[in-house]
Amino acid sequence: MRKEATLAQWKDLYEVAIRIKELKPWEYLWDMDIITIMLPDREEPYYCSIMGRAGECFSIGTYAGFDAMNDFFEVVENPDIPPEQVLRYQNNMMCYFGNRDELTKKEWNIIKDLGLKFRGKNNWIYFHSFKTGYVPYLLDAKQVVALTEVFRQLYMALRAYIERGLQVDFEKGNTLLRKYDKTKELWYSYESQLLLPPRQYLVPVLQDDLLMARLKKQKKTGEQIEIDIVYLNVVINDKKLERPVYPKMCIVADCNNGMLIDHEMISPEDDEVEVILNTIINYILQVGKPEIIHVRDEYVEALLSDICKRTNIKTKMESSLRGIDTFVRNFEHRRV
Repeated sequence: MRKEATLAQWKDLYEVAIRIKELKPWEYLWDMDIITIMLPDREEPYYCSIMGRAGECFSIGTYAGFDAMNDFFEVVENPDIPPEQVLRYQNNMMCYFGNRDELTKKEWNIIKDLGLKFRGKNNWIYFHSFKTGYVPYLLDAKQVVALTEVFRQLYMALRAYIERGLQVDFEKGNTLLRKYDKTKELWYSYESQLLLPPRQYLVPVLQDDLLMARLKKQKKTGEQIEIDIVYLNVVINDKKLERPVYPKMCIVADCNNGMLIDHEMISPEDDEVEVILNTIINYILQVGKPEIIHVRDEYVEALLSDICKRTNIKTKMESSLRGIDTFVRNFEHRRV
């Protein structure tokens, strides 16, 4: 259950964020110059990306753990991902240094209640929590406390780099690491290799031997299809949920003509793994085995890998899916 942060907790976070802002770290770092914060008694690190060197969006992205950081690189390394689908890879906390008109009423009230006074462009500090399938939202109490702890160490790491001249070769894939030594009971900032284990994806195995036998017997159609889980830019407010959500849908489309073949809405209570497996199973039983299934990323490819391997169906990964992406764009235009 969601718990809101107290004013005292927000005060601690704003105090350290203001100190970081005074360092102007975006004048020294690019968004791919990753800073790693290893907090005591936590197995996975926090990763921080400083944005604004190009003079556009001044912000700090904080990514909790390996999966969140792998999502970050998924977007960076695949520029063809449609903008409306980027949100599926956003699992992080953002600190923005923006303008007054960007704030929600809740964010403005926090600043007002704290007695803070920001003036001018790129001087208003506010925070958003990003989570796949959910609308960007105010940090909850747990996130405020965690981000405060991360920012305190980020501030010290930035001081070591900006004020004390700590050298880090980011271009070689290294990181500025801030880590606590329990033996010496001291914090250290130093250059280190960026350690990011590859994501481990779920690979469901179909246990129904009779069903698998039926799938194998279906004729080969020679067709190529696309399948994906997509998010629609429509906000759903449900009091049962801790925050507003974006609806999501499982879609199958024909690669040749872009026509939709099948689609199913997925509620927050639904198991999307089960939905996507049932969707492709139904397609094979009703239409036949396609030659190739086009997917957007390794996540969907892994979900289909067992069925595709055992039925001799090829998969092809492409960050842009013609039929599905066209449907989503047209859906957006109809709403406008």
